[in-house]
Amino acid sequence: MTKPPTPGVQRCLLRPAAAALGLALAVSLASGGTPASAAPGDDARSQKQAVDQALGSVQEDLVGTSAELQGAYAEYAAVQAELPGARAAAEQARAEQAAAQAKADDLAQRLAASQTARTAAAQAVEETAADMAESQTSIGRIAASAYRSQGVPEGLSLAMGSGSTEEFASRTATVSSLSAAENDVLADLSADEAVRQSATARLTAVTEQVSQLKGEAEQQLAVAAQATRTAEDRQAEVEALVVRQQKAVDTIEARQAEEQARMAQLEAESDALGSQLREIAAEERRKEAARQAAAAAAAEAEAARRAASSGSSSGGSSDRLPAPSSVSRSSRDTGGTFLRPEGPSTSPFGMRMHPIKHYMKLHSGQDFAAACGTPVRAAEDGEIVSASYNGSYGNIAVINHGIVRGQPVATAYAHMQSFAKTSGSVSRGEVIGYEGSTGGSTGCHVHFEVRVNGEPVDPLGWL
Repeated sequence: MTKPPTPGVQRCLLRPAAAALGLALAVSLASGGTPASAAPGDDARSQKQAVDQALGSVQEDLVGTSAELQGAYAEYAAVQAELPGARAAAEQARAEQAAAQAKADDLAQRLAASQTARTAAAQAVEETAADMAESQTSIGRIAASAYRSQGVPEGLSLAMGSGSTEEFASRTATVSSLSAAENDVLADLSADEAVRQSATARLTAVTEQVSQLKGEAEQQLAVAAQATRTAEDRQAEVEALVVRQQKAVDTIEARQAEEQARMAQLEAESDALGSQLREIAAEERRKEAARQAAAAAAAEAEAARRAASSGSSSGGSSDRLPAPSSVSRSSRDTGGTFLRPEGPSTSPFGMRMHPIKHYMKLHSGQDFAAACGTPVRAAEDGEIVSASYNGSYGNIAVINHGIVRGQPVATAYAHMQSFAKTSGSVSRGEVIGYEGSTGGSTGCHVHFEVRVNGEPVDPLGWL
């Protein structure tokens, strides 16, 4: 097993596994991503499933690590997967808030301009009304003067008989018998009326525009306020993720020495088990050699006896049966195939990168997960070598199966809740204990090892 590096982890050690998680997440999304037409809720569920799947593959690399560190790194990796999306959402929310605010500002400027125009139009109407009042006063003076001298001129009388300013303007347009002074006054009055009508129409239009813009501005201000709240919420989510990330990193860094010691203990336990099984394997090889020698000697003696018997004068046959020879376990009907533990396989045998310490380590068995209390059965006939609590292995039973497929083989069953048998011979399928989560375990399962000559091999090759 590769030795771990010296303590003193740096944050950069966390990046490769996090990058692997990101790659697993990207592949997962690419292969099973949500269609463009999917609803936002479906997309969120799909991304969560992808994150969970990616986390599952990373957690396989954490098998045997303490529960606290597994939780801290899983949290770190989950945050690493969520942060890009959260930051993108926050950036989009800020852009939408800026666009909403810009539109609100534009509407505010247009509303202010329209209100200014309305004020100007109202002032123009008032000024025109004042001018017209002055012109009407002038006409009254002219008429009074003319009456005193020779009577009111017909054209002026016609104009003064108008019932409204519109009628007045229409009548004065037909008058041609007025003096130049009278005509100038009437022309001014007619022009003022045209200005009044234009200013009144302008005032009406601008008033309607002000009302419309005021409603739009109020609505857009509400939109901008909501966009601001959304942007603040998205930014708060990012900040919360960063806090979670830092907390996970702090936990990981604070537990480095503890993890270093735990991994060293696990390696020592595995090496000790290997040494014990290598001694047993050597003894099994010696016994097998002795058995084969005895079988060969018995066969040779039987051959000599038959030769001597066939040469006797009686020619009779012996009524003695040949002595049975010992049979290796490799000749069983099972063909050397072991009984598979109950439950689905959750973590395979093999080398993997430790995502926290950043070195290669061997997962020396195959994990099978079933409910706590599920019976654990002997994979093959054999003799219990040991059954006790052993550090990271928790409750572990070791069975020596003798020579199988021509090799000394033993099996181990770790993390059991309790033992059903702790010594003596066992038969294939016999219950030896019950699944649990003792030692360096974070959930109910059995860690199943196959050791050949004391060395761990892939159990799937024997199941």
